Amino acid sequence: MYRICFIDDDERFEIPLFHRAFDEIFDIITASDYATLKLKIDSREAWRPDLFVLDLYFPSGPTSQVTIEALKTEPLSIENDNAEIRAAYRNYRRASTRFRSILDAWNQNSDGGLKLAEKVAADYPAVPIVFYSRKATLENVIRCLAANNVCWVERKPTGKDSAETIELTMSAKQRIANRFETVILKTDTEKIARLKNAAKVLTMMLRDFN
Repeated sequence: MYRICFIDDDERFEIPLFHRAFDEIFDIITASDYATLKLKIDSREAWRPDLFVLDLYFPSGPTSQVTIEALKTEPLSIENDNAEIRAAYRNYRRASTRFRSILDAWNQNSDGGLKLAEKVAADYPAVPIVFYSRKATLENVIRCLAANNVCWVERKPTGKDSAETIELTMSAKQRIANRFETVILKTDTEKIARLKNAAKVLTMMLRDFN
């Protein structure tokens, strides 16, 4: 049975769901922070992880309740004209701005996950990393794949509420487990190498573009 470490800041929902989905498939250690996870690993004699699965978005500070309350009173207006590309683009930009505002209000950002991956890669240089994220954007995926030891970014199944999210996760668990095993066994080494090389080039382009 392969040994997997999972880190997610949501101890009430995401960590129990991960156990529920994958406990029968893998030997799992979970925690909401790296220091706690490291203590759990070290407490098990001769236990070495085969894979780290990391959430990407972590809080970087206290939440802003003022901003959160303001966002609740600001409905997202979507124009329904079905024809104008420019209107659709404006809606996209508006939704994107609101998404970032919500993340900022909760002090959630991808830097936390990438810094966490750096610590993991430094302590366990031979162990691959998979990011398991619900909020990752294409830019996030590119930056993640360019990082040391990161071999994949897997999208968390997401429903309209917690019950549907659980249902979708349980339905997709074998597919996700197969992806984890593929990374552990390195059966996609050439594909991952091509993705990482492309991600490094695109990361440089993103820096210039931004």
